Amino acid sequence: MYDLIDSHCHIQMATFDKDRDEVIRRAKASGVTNMIVSGYDSISNHRALRLGYNCVFITLGLSPNMRVGENIDYIKDQIKDNADRIVAIGEIGLDRVKSKLPVEKQKKIFLEFLDLAEELKKPVVIHARESEVDVLNILKKYDLKCMFHCFSGNVKAMRAAQDNGYLISLSTMVCFSKKHQQLASKVDLENLVIESDSPFLSPKRGRNEPANVIYALKEIAVQRESEEKDVVNAVAENARRFFEI
Repeated sequence: MYDLIDSHCHIQMATFDKDRDEVIRRAKASGVTNMIVSGYDSISNHRALRLGYNCVFITLGLSPNMRVGENIDYIKDQIKDNADRIVAIGEIGLDRVKSKLPVEKQKKIFLEFLDLAEELKKPVVIHARESEVDVLNILKKYDLKCMFHCFSGNVKAMRAAQDNGYLISLSTMVCFSKKHQQLASKVDLENLVIESDSPFLSPKRGRNEPANVIYALKEIAVQRESEEKDVVNAVAENARRFFEI
């Protein structure tokens, strides 16, 4: 039996309301012993906090792909009020593809949450889409533990992140994306974690779920020409150390 951690998922979303218990049962049966459920706006943060599973840990944040009208101060208060219940702040970051906000506005919001993470001494879960260099330059001003969720940058950016001690989270996209398979072959094992990003990025048709990180594990082992158990041990230890779980 594996001892895997899904380092980033969204099983608080309504798409899981009818069968969330079964989803968690399947995760455990596949060897996923813990799941990190990440908030991305005020509503998803609230839904994450309502989950009552001892195998689930919570992060609260605000994605750069936020809905119009999100109240930044309200979300910061959500984080402060639940600081003892969360294992990180995130997802937060920059997105040059899907965000409706100008990049400079995204940066201002990102900085507010980085300041909060530094104040609360919490790690951060980073969303960076075609903005990895911008994010890395911003992070130079901070002394924070960082995980790049669903990393999709190039190898140069990945190595720059690793050089700063940051974690690279590869998603189930590695099962079908040549770019992510290349990243898997080159990432340093001591900087690697894996995620489903459920319900997105399924390696099979339909909704993704935490149980499917097993497929990411297998593909990463193939790309690295490594034993599965060596990858499992590394990614689980990296996640546990980062989130202090």
